[in-house]
Amino acid sequence: MFGSKKPAVVDTDKLTVQVHVVASAEAFQLGQKIWSENARTVRTDIAAGKEFMHFVYANPTCVVWLQRELARPTHLELIVRWKDGVHEVYVIQNSAPPTGNDQRLIELLHSMLTVPSVVLAKEGSAT
Repeated sequence: MFGSKKPAVVDTDKLTVQVHVVASAEAFQLGQKIWSENARTVRTDIAAGKEFMHFVYANPTCVVWLQRELARPTHLELIVRWKDGVHEVYVIQNSAPPTGNDQRLIELLHSMLTVPSVVLAKEGSAT
């Protein structure tokens, strides 16, 4: 759990993961706005072939990754890990008219633009 001094033992057989594929021009534009406003914090994982950003929110308590594949920058992935262990994963494609329910995703992206977060600095750099 967040803030505990002992590492939490995660039973991967009991993870709650909700995966959503959403094609929405509005959601994609919000994701791109977050990406461009935080571009200095982008990290690259060459082994996974992804660029990503990492955010930590205190209220509500959650950890968020916004990422995209190096070979496919036309898609974004939003991963939210809530304090209770529930994970929400969104694959975001740019499309109009939207397909899939984009309301929850748009709410999350709007929150990321308005709620203060801690953006983790790259390892080895001073903040």
